Amino acid sequence: MMKTKAAIKVLLFLLLGFVASQFVSAQDDIESYTKVGQKMPAFVITDTDGKSINIGDLKGKVVVVNFWATWCRPCYAELPRLEKDIWIKFKSDDFVMVAIAREQSNREIVSYKNKLGFTFPIAADPKREVYNLFGNGGIPRSYVISDGNILFQTVGYND
Repeated sequence: MMKTKAAIKVLLFLLLGFVASQFVSAQDDIESYTKVGQKMPAFVITDTDGKSINIGDLKGKVVVVNFWATWCRPCYAELPRLEKDIWIKFKSDDFVMVAIAREQSNREIVSYKNKLGFTFPIAADPKREVYNLFGNGGIPRSYVISDGNILFQTVGYND
């Protein structure tokens, strides 16, 4: 009985170590092509209302760019917080936000936006053309930009 408990503990320890190593190596594969202090990559995207958003035209404004997907559970937790705690509180002529759906169509994201009641601009990036300017993996991915410079960036969601 004692040997069985010890064997189970050793097996559990090894299994947890393996899982942790896989998580770390998966995180190592998530690369950001941008760094805090750099200029924001230039892009133009059209939101679901047909409005064109040219990041280069937003100098002098504070901009939040968020990459997400409808199937992403952390995104599902983060987007309502962005609506309530960021968009509703700070929307103004000096503040712009856009949530860009990676590998999704307008049809998919309009339905999602309407279902959850989001009022901030949302755009589709079905071929990762904009997303690939920022990194090679990991969502949600958020950026705060001012005067065309990246002030803050993050990958993942944390309350």
